[in-house]
Amino acid sequence: MSSGWGLNTRGVSLIELLIAMAISSVAISAAIQAFAAYGLRLSSQHGSMVANQEMRLGLDVLGSELRLAGGGLLGGDAAFVKMENDEVEFFANLNGASTVLTQGAEAGRQDLPVEDGADWPKGKQVLLCSAAHCAWNRLAADGRKSTLMLMAPTSEPYQVNSVVFVLNRVRYYVKRQDDGTQRLMREVDGVASTVLSDVRGFRLQYFNRSGGLTTDARDVVRVRATIQVGQAGSMLSREIAIRM
Repeated sequence: MSSGWGLNTRGVSLIELLIAMAISSVAISAAIQAFAAYGLRLSSQHGSMVANQEMRLGLDVLGSELRLAGGGLLGGDAAFVKMENDEVEFFANLNGASTVLTQGAEAGRQDLPVEDGADWPKGKQVLLCSAAHCAWNRLAADGRKSTLMLMAPTSEPYQVNSVVFVLNRVRYYVKRQDDGTQRLMREVDGVASTVLSDVRGFRLQYFNRSGGLTTDARDVVRVRATIQVGQAGSMLSREIAIRM
């Protein structure tokens, strides 16, 4: 009589099962390593994208304020107080703050009748502009609604509707941290803030009308800013024309 079990039927041995499990483990491990490597690569790419975007934004802020440095030229002085490879300092009317004289002011006067001088703090640099030219001065007291008090008497008369501009003292510089990393700092009227962290390279170059490099602040018409953020970050450069 024949048995109910087929002669060719056999079970899976323990050795075969162990081999199959070992092969599966190797395949799973390889897949995990591949996914981990992909994740690291994706994270690195994302970090580079973020660093590049931060650099662009930082250069936008630096560029927009450097363009206003030419406002200092209205007073007949150089646009820059300091110009180094890793530091620049200048005066600019950052917020467009200004007022006008409501009456004419004779030469030698220190109290100016203005449309609105409220909230202009004592010690602030100002630029007083007539139709002919502009002159620097400083506030001797906090501004009032209808009056600005100057530190020095005016050297010439000013007609009604002459304009008074507020000037901010702006400084960009690189600061080295205790851990060796560097930050690009922005300082406005003595108050500093961080523009970019982990700065690996920052360079400023100053050019005259002929396109040559210059160290004379009176000749600067264009600034080139070059910066790199992060070890894997690309280097970006921006040409900034000074408003004349």
